[in-house]
Parts: sequence; structure tokens; C-alpha cells
Amino acid sequence: MRSILFYIILFSSVLSSCQKNGVTTPYEYALLSAHVYDDKDRKELPSHLNQFLDFDEENYKARLNIDLGKVINMVDNEDWSALIPYVGAKTLARGGYFGRAYVNKKMNHLIVAHRGTDLNIKMNELSLDQISIALDNGKIWDMIKDMDDDYDIFHGKIPLQQFEAAQHFVGEVKESYVEKYKKSPQIIHTGHSLGAVLAELCAVKDNSKAITFESPGSKPLALQLVDIQYIDIENVDITTYNAEPNQINTLHEHLGKVIPLYDKPKLQSAHSDTEKILSLKLHPIKELLKRFDEKNGEPKHP
Repeated sequence: MRSILFYIILFSSVLSSCQKNGVTTPYEYALLSAHVYDDKDRKELPSHLNQFLDFDEENYKARLNIDLGKVINMVDNEDWSALIPYVGAKTLARGGYFGRAYVNKKMNHLIVAHRGTDLNIKMNELSLDQISIALDNGKIWDMIKDMDDDYDIFHGKIPLQQFEAAQHFVGEVKESYVEKYKKSPQIIHTGHSLGAVLAELCAVKDNSKAITFESPGSKPLALQLVDIQYIDIENVDITTYNAEPNQINTLHEHLGKVIPLYDKPKLQSAHSDTEKILSLKLHPIKELLKRFDEKNGEPKHP
């Protein structure tokens, strides 16, 4: 009994020491993955994590000389009403990536948080009339800008628009960091949902680390990278934290280590489609934050 108590005290002191030394905890990575969404009620960041650089989308588009109006190839006999969200995304939402870099100066860490799907309306509001109004007032960008990338991920394809933008941003961030601090940082990627996929692909691509949340799984996507022969895909430094199995976090096979934020033995092995859909309520990053202990930064015991 005494030995167990000793190890509990030792473990607690190690966690406390890590926090004092500025080590970024899993909870803090989740905070950054939430912070990059720019919600009004976002929580304050700990003092050892400082916002460093945001992605400049307009500058990126200018460099690529992207013509937003000439992206889509329509098929004559497609059902227009069924395709409206996807068509809108392909026509007007070229890009849509947003990332933010944070610095942990104590650890010489540069953490890049990749934003996930950013829908500003509910799916059931995508009526024909509202799409028409949105086209007239230019707000369709805010409504469906990430849907084409989600569509690609659903079909096991790399979301090239956002992945290319993410890699561009990481390059800019590295350059800015070296210029400011006169040394190379350790890059760590983080993100939620679509942002998790981007974080994991970036980590595989540049052989760095990723801490992600509610990832759809990115192994089949990573296997499509052009330089895959130089990548040890089975030993990537990726950890993802997932809520109960749902339609998103079970979409594809995962890379690295998956840590469940629920009591796995209590969950039925046969998880019905209905239960998976209900579990989607736990998918938002705000819900996942509740699964962590804010003091030690680790997942709460179920």
C-alpha cells in the first residue's frame, strides 16, 4: 500500500514539475486546437504559450495566382440540388485553410495549430433560397469553405488545397522563428477533426510530432504522399485523443497512438450506427476539453 502511495506522489510531482518547466500538456494542445477556431468564449492560454504567427490567406493566394472562379468541372447530368454545397465549395472556397503558430520559449517548441472544419451555419440551413441569398451577398465563403476538403477526406483523398497551404505556412513559421530567435525550433503540430488530418500529414511529411483530437484517421492519406518511400509510416510520432466511436473518428485507419477519452471496457464492442451518430455530439473540441484535468493536463479517469 505504501509503495502504491509513493508512486502516486511521485507521478504527481513529475506532472507538477513538467508544468513548472513549461512542458505543454495534452490539455494545452487541446486548448490550442480550440483557440485556433477563434470562438468568442475561448479560454485563456497558459503564460508559457504565446501566439506567434497567423496564416495570411490573401498573401498565399496571391503567390499561387489562384483564380477562384475557375475551379469546378460540372457534369451535365448531375443532380444540381444535391451538389449545391459541394459545388459552392469548389467554386468559391478554393483554399479555406487557417493555421496559427504558438511559441513555447522555455522548450524551444513551435506549435502549429491547424483549424478544423469551420461551418458558420447549421447543415439544415443549406436551403436553395439561402444559398441564393448567400451568393448575392458574398457570404457563401463563410458557410461552406471547408466542405470540399471534408469531401476529399471522406473519400480517402488528401485535402490538397489545405494541405499545400498548411505546408506553406509551416515553412513561413520556421523562417520567422529562426529570424527572431536565431535558432531552429522543434515543430509540433496539433489540430481537431480536419485540422487533425492536416497536423498528422504535416508531421509525417516533415518527420515531426503531432498531438491531435478527434481525428478521422489519416493513414490511407499519408500512404499517398509522393515521398512515402522515405517515411517510416509505422513509427510516426503521432498521438490522437478521441471521444467515443463516431462517424468521424472511425472513418479511416489511424496513424501512431490513439488514446480513448472514455472507459473503453464499458463500451460495447458492437457500436451501432445510431450510437455513432449520437456520439457525434461529443466530437466538438469544446466537448473534448471537458475530458481533461486542467491541473495536471492529462485525461480524466473515466
